[in-house]
Amino acid sequence: MAPLLFGIITISFIVIHLAPGKPTALQEAMNPKVSQEARARLEKLYGLDKPLHQQYLDWAGKVIAFDFGASFVDGRPVTRKIFERLPLTLCINSISLILILFLGICIGIKCAKAPGSLYDHGMTALLFTGFAMPGFWMSLLLMNLFG
Repeated sequence: MAPLLFGIITISFIVIHLAPGKPTALQEAMNPKVSQEARARLEKLYGLDKPLHQQYLDWAGKVIAFDFGASFVDGRPVTRKIFERLPLTLCINSISLILILFLGICIGIKCAKAPGSLYDHGMTALLFTGFAMPGFWMSLLLMNLFG
């Protein structure tokens, strides 16, 4: 578990730093007449004036401590914003898990009662097709179907 977490944190840090543009570009875009001193203050605020390895250690420490900083939009802590939406997210996931288990068991029992039937082959083909589709594509199709 720890090596996986280390790998995810490291890859995330690398991907963020490989992205084009400067991390302070959003705030500079809001005020194009920002001075050189203000840019330096922003870089110091976000720790971008430190060496890369020190930035990584600071960032990884904050991620492990669940300190995700403040939102650029409204300045509130990101952790608080996550926890505000967590109950509804868990509720929706629980409902979908119960629905998936119920449907899966019912379909599985019906397929097991009649192996080799048209229903069995149809459900098998439908499930293999569903598993082969990327999640984002399947979600777009389902949003078009039910939305």
